Amino acid sequence: MNVEVEIYIKKFKSFFEKNPESREDLFATYPGVTFDEFMVEAEHVIKDNFAKINDPTVTRKQILDILHQLYVMYVEENHKELGLEVGVIDDNFKIFQETPYGVIGLN
Repeated sequence: MNVEVEIYIKKFKSFFEKNPESREDLFATYPGVTFDEFMVEAEHVIKDNFAKINDPTVTRKQILDILHQLYVMYVEENHKELGLEVGVIDDNFKIFQETPYGVIGLN
């Protein structure tokens, strides 16, 4: 693994470990998603970013997409009927959606 990627991952993880309020805010709307699961997925995105654009930085949209993906997995495993009923489990659902009024973010 590239040294720059390793450093970025350590700093990214360290930020949330040293700032529990930020960590709580991030996970507050995604019950069932753990920090460890999030970090595994974030590491994949960080490595992909570096491979594709030579920059490991994770965007806000990528963070929200990771959280949404993990939350949908949690709902599918633990509350599938409810997830289908309220529309959380849907392949066409995305955090950011294009509307006639512009792009909106859903949580």
